[in-house]
Amino acid sequence: MPRRYYTIMVDSGPASRMRQFHFSPQSLQAALLLGILAAVAIAFLVYQNVTLQLKHRELQGLQQTVQAQEGRLGTKLQGLKQELGLLQALDKRVRGWAGIEPGQGETTLVAVGGGTLDLRQALKEGMVRARKVTIPEGSTLRQIAGLLAVKGLADGKRFLKLAMDPSVASSLVPEAETLEGFLFPGTYHFVKGQKEEAIIQAMVQRLFQSFPIEDELRAQQQGRSLHEIVTLASIVEKEAMVDREMPVIAGVFYNRLERGMRLQADPTVLYGRRRRGRIRTRDLRAKHPYNTYIHHGLPPGPIASPGRAALKAALDPAQVNYLYFVSKNNGTHYFSRNLKEHNRAVRKFQLSRRFRRRRRAS
Repeated sequence: MPRRYYTIMVDSGPASRMRQFHFSPQSLQAALLLGILAAVAIAFLVYQNVTLQLKHRELQGLQQTVQAQEGRLGTKLQGLKQELGLLQALDKRVRGWAGIEPGQGETTLVAVGGGTLDLRQALKEGMVRARKVTIPEGSTLRQIAGLLAVKGLADGKRFLKLAMDPSVASSLVPEAETLEGFLFPGTYHFVKGQKEEAIIQAMVQRLFQSFPIEDELRAQQQGRSLHEIVTLASIVEKEAMVDREMPVIAGVFYNRLERGMRLQADPTVLYGRRRRGRIRTRDLRAKHPYNTYIHHGLPPGPIASPGRAALKAALDPAQVNYLYFVSKNNGTHYFSRNLKEHNRAVRKFQLSRRFRRRRRAS
């Protein structure tokens, strides 16, 4: 039987001859099959390439989303850490105010005139009229105890003993050895018969209300503790006569501390000597921890109860380049940048005043 062939004629161009190619049916089928397979393979490769590109873009988008979510999560975690710090500090303060130690059960208390009384005692004795008492800014523990005793609101000796007790102080202000400086000045309404512990708690609570946790955290960011802020504020309170000068005076003291200079603050010397009035030459040489004329740095603790303005000044001092100040005898001060300028101010405002006073006396 004769074999069947398929002839394919190919025209190579006008100058070339017609070419003929003969294929058997089997060869043609094989060629067609190979062509189909090649087309399928090319189509598959194109599909794979397009799919990979789409997946790559999808993966990039997913990575960007994950990175964005990680950034948001990091921000949220940072916020949660700050909130946790606030809550822990708040829990410590609330327990201190209420006198609750960790692990103890809840205690039912009722606020009465700025202090706290046991609810059962209040119901049994009845609510008596509260007595008003004003604690001046810059008062010491001894002065506060004496004022409360005069008002008939506390046993002065017991109040002072509690306020000076390190265990009582640390239960309310963990870093304090005594409560000097931590009993906030202001007007209170206490009930006669209220325990001294309740009065102390109320006054410490008022301090924390005037210097909230946010301020304490800001002080920590500045490298300063609550104890240091209150200590410096107490000195500013005793030095300043007008509130507007408090930030400047605080700035002077911080400048001196940063330069390793002594504070040379008269109120600290008088506090250590337990006396008032003008400072004497022999006071400057007295050897006690509060003599900032012979000791560097802050004194061991506050010397009085600072008010809100003094606390704010110690937290946000004025950015000044003064290192000295002297009283102008009118309730304000003259501030100097160097010792030479300061000495001129001392001669003008202090020595000349003493000379005039002596002339009048003679």
